[in-house]
Amino acid sequence: MTTTQPACPTFPRHHLLAILLLALLARVLLLASGSVSFHADEAVVALMARHILQGARPVFFYGQAYMGSLDAWLVAIGFRLLGESVLTVRVVQSALYLLVVATGYLVAWRLSERRIVATAAGLALAVPTVNVALYTTATLGGYNEVLLLGHLVLLFGYEVSHERPRSIWRWALLGLCAGLGWWTHGLIAVYAVPVAVMILYRVVRLPIGTRSIVSLHIVVALIAFIIGSAPWWIFDLQTGGAAISTFLTNRQTGTFAGIGLPYVPPPQRALGLLVVGLPALIGLRVPWSAAYFLPAIGALVALVYAVALYRLARVYNPLKPDARALIFGMLGLFLLLFVASSFGADPTGRYFLPLALPLGIVLGMLIDGLYVGARHAVPLRRLPVLPVALVALVIGYHAAGQIVAATMPPGFTTQFDPVSHIPNDYDTDLIAFLDANNLHHGYTTYWIAFRLAFLSSERLQYSSALPYKADLSYNAADNRYRPYADATDRADQAAYITANVPALNQRLESAFAAQGLRYRQERIGPFTVYYAFEPHKPTPLSFTPP
Repeated sequence: MTTTQPACPTFPRHHLLAILLLALLARVLLLASGSVSFHADEAVVALMARHILQGARPVFFYGQAYMGSLDAWLVAIGFRLLGESVLTVRVVQSALYLLVVATGYLVAWRLSERRIVATAAGLALAVPTVNVALYTTATLGGYNEVLLLGHLVLLFGYEVSHERPRSIWRWALLGLCAGLGWWTHGLIAVYAVPVAVMILYRVVRLPIGTRSIVSLHIVVALIAFIIGSAPWWIFDLQTGGAAISTFLTNRQTGTFAGIGLPYVPPPQRALGLLVVGLPALIGLRVPWSAAYFLPAIGALVALVYAVALYRLARVYNPLKPDARALIFGMLGLFLLLFVASSFGADPTGRYFLPLALPLGIVLGMLIDGLYVGARHAVPLRRLPVLPVALVALVIGYHAAGQIVAATMPPGFTTQFDPVSHIPNDYDTDLIAFLDANNLHHGYTTYWIAFRLAFLSSERLQYSSALPYKADLSYNAADNRYRPYADATDRADQAAYITANVPALNQRLESAFAAQGLRYRQERIGPFTVYYAFEPHKPTPLSFTPP
């Protein structure tokens, strides 16, 4: 069933401006809370940005053959303009997220041309779940970019397939955004594949004369795609297929062998999808905890989305032609990829980010349908109660989740293992101690080495040669930046720094005793520093791979 109410042709720019101001306020409050911790993955991006300004040209996140360096290039621009700091990294991510909110609103409007649909989708992005807020504030290397590029792929894809098939510049931008997205993160497929299917479906239905013109435009889009993704292709050729092997087997080759997620059987991936991933998507849980947040209210929010999906599929469809199929295509493709691919081994929440916009649009259509039904039943002069209550329920639940996460330990953290979550409270003290004792090189874990390197302007260059897991298993891929390891190998003296792993301390102390070494020990918050070794530098230890 579709409504007879005419769509509003006037773009509601004032609504968009109000939503952007709300998104800006929410992000400023989150940053001002100081609750978003700074960890090694974010430090690697910041270090890449610094190295770019020094002349380096990284293609991917250090030490791996996926997740392109676009984010680091944008952070480098921020460093040039605002100086090198953690705050600058967060400002760049916040600016990107405002663009994500704006383009998400534009997509919702383009697919429906209804104020309520676009406004509800925009509000769901402006005040998002903890999961979306976390991974769009603390960067892991490109999630804001893939969301932004994905929204542009949806926008340009719908325009060229339905409204402006002869607009060659839109075809070119479609291909360019898809190409940049492919280099940045494979999640772009969740947007690009349904758009490609929609375009092919529309092309085959065109008259032969028009079809030939559009086919030439598709060639333009493909050329633009190759240009946008050129770093990916060049790197893959130079490394013997390391990049493509990531997507085909989730195990990289050559220099990057061993990097990837562990194999998890499809039934376990499906279970993780249901009990971990989807709850994080709607705000029912936070990525770093197994506990559910206000489960009674979260169950109501889940019910709202379930009803919204059912109504869109069977009852009420205010979207423009093929838009409903596009939305369900994105949702269905994501679920298929998650269960069928090895990336389903990680259901913590970050891979679910592309679903934020489709669910926002689905929510908007539920609100729109209830509003239209209420207005037709009784010509009220004010907003009907039920639609407003549902918006308040969902957005209020998002806001409550962020407030609780910001005010309760551990705050916002990208670490879902408590062992690897090391608060930043003692970073300054640790750096001061290491500087005072000339301990600029040594051995530590991944989660300590890179944040120390960035925060100390790379005075502290430590090898990530120590395990951070309680079972002391170690992946050599954690030593992502060889110059730090090489500097430690050449140093006459080296310190050892640990945190949160008592078994590692015991292993080190036993090894030092076996080598007949004398040393000093300093405790600084969660950190333990072993230094001043005599009569010689310790022999590096080896640890078993996971």
